[in-house]
Amino acid sequence: MKSVLITGISRGIGKAIAMKLSSDGYFIHGTYSTSQSEANELKNKLKNMEIYQVDFSDRNQTLNLIKSLKDIKLDGLVNNAGTIIFEKFDNLEITNWDKVLEVNLSAPFILSHALRNQFNSGATIVNIASTDGMTGSFASISYSASKAGLINITQSLGNIFGPRKIRVVGIAPGWVGTGMDSPAIKEAMETNPLGRNADQKEIANVVAFVMSEGASFINGTTIKVDGGYTNVEPILKKEAESL
Repeated sequence: MKSVLITGISRGIGKAIAMKLSSDGYFIHGTYSTSQSEANELKNKLKNMEIYQVDFSDRNQTLNLIKSLKDIKLDGLVNNAGTIIFEKFDNLEITNWDKVLEVNLSAPFILSHALRNQFNSGATIVNIASTDGMTGSFASISYSASKAGLINITQSLGNIFGPRKIRVVGIAPGWVGTGMDSPAIKEAMETNPLGRNADQKEIANVVAFVMSEGASFINGTTIKVDGGYTNVEPILKKEAESL
């Protein structure tokens, strides 16, 4: 049975990825930070799963996870765990910047490096980036910067791991979910050419694809999964609608 480490499996996209890869026959090593009950519920449901409590903002906890996995061979690593902190620029706390970059950028790199000799030939590293890493931010600069860095790390690691037949692929979701109580999410749905946001399962399906033989020549690149949202220039759209 193939094994994969997925970070951040207790809810959202990470949970959907764990469920999809489990159904594809993988044994799941999954991490969670605070949502223990949700993680235990998922473990009981999937059976072929082991869970680990890790707060990736604490470097020591990341290193302890690596020690726990030292005897395990992996066919995949999905760096999904992430955090975002919204704050106005004038009130920005550098400690928040440090936390976001530690979780979103440093931890994926540290895991990829520390586990490098535990990856089987043909393994795949998947980095869950974001379309936020491809554009400027207003109130979440640390998040956007961390995801931009993750996109670049994907390119670099694709170069480094390639000779070992280990591929590294980034996935950049756009807006996910249907929380209509959020004006931003509602507007994102209205702006998207498909008229909706992504379902978490649709992101998981792309992860499963890039880890499959069907994606055997995809390496060192980041795939946007946004329904075409980033193709839309709002002013041009309004201009066309006024005709």
